[in-house]
Amino acid sequence: NINKLFFQVRARGDALYNSTLVPKHENLDSLFDPLEYVIKKTRDTDIEIHAWFNTYILWSNPKKPQDDNHFYYKCADCFEVDLNGKSDGLIELEQFHSLNWEGVFLSPMHPDVNKHLLNVLDELVYTYEIDGIHLDYIRYQDTFYGYNEYGLIEFENLFSINPVDLKRGIISERYGYNQNFVDSIKYEWQQFKVNKITEFVRSVKYLILNDSLNIKLSAAVKPDIMEAKYRWHQDWTEWVKEDLIDFCVVMNYYTDLNKYNAINTIISNQIYQKNKINIGISAFNQSPSSISNKILISRM
Repeated sequence: NINKLFFQVRARGDALYNSTLVPKHENLDSLFDPLEYVIKKTRDTDIEIHAWFNTYILWSNPKKPQDDNHFYYKCADCFEVDLNGKSDGLIELEQFHSLNWEGVFLSPMHPDVNKHLLNVLDELVYTYEIDGIHLDYIRYQDTFYGYNEYGLIEFENLFSINPVDLKRGIISERYGYNQNFVDSIKYEWQQFKVNKITEFVRSVKYLILNDSLNIKLSAAVKPDIMEAKYRWHQDWTEWVKEDLIDFCVVMNYYTDLNKYNAINTIISNQIYQKNKINIGISAFNQSPSSISNKILISRM
């Protein structure tokens, strides 16, 4: 009774289909189109094909992309930047990275990034008869990222404050600022980062609606509602409430049953649109019996 397939079409800034905008995945035969293949195989079935699209993560291999047309080489200013001003574009890929390192990210702050991603999605939905778009990595790398220069300039033009000075402690009572003002600016900066992600999701939704496409929009989201918003700046509960996404897949990958159930309980108490919530259970880090227990408790 499987009725949906999340079929990956974008892994690391590439295409697992035929595209004129981004290069094909390096491990694919140039003549093979995986997306077209799976669409043909499921055409006379009830199975929906949802194009699984890794959004802001761009690269994670120890060697740089082989194809010069990869976006990795197209925009030196488009990379994510951390609090210390280091761009992901300067990362030495072959060096050892921490276990938490996921890869090189694009910055949601840079207008050319979201424009590029929308163009890629636009080509995808017009070229292939898919049933949905599933956005993954629709977030920042972590709380200490989001300092791309374009975003800093835009924020400073709005509020006459450089967000870097907030983190450095310069915008504080010690330097003559009222605490209410400091708290207000911190909130505005948090919301500014959140809004950049939400604006992109809204743009994808409008792309679908404006062209009267019968395509569902979904997203893979972090399980802890507060952490999702204030660490990853992924305000997915608002996406649900505003009807920007048709459903979300909550990445509840906790192996501990009590922690797993606590997350689901909080979501159940906070979200009224239960039909838009799907629980993603990890299969890579637990036994089949543990998985089946979580399926049962989720249904309950």
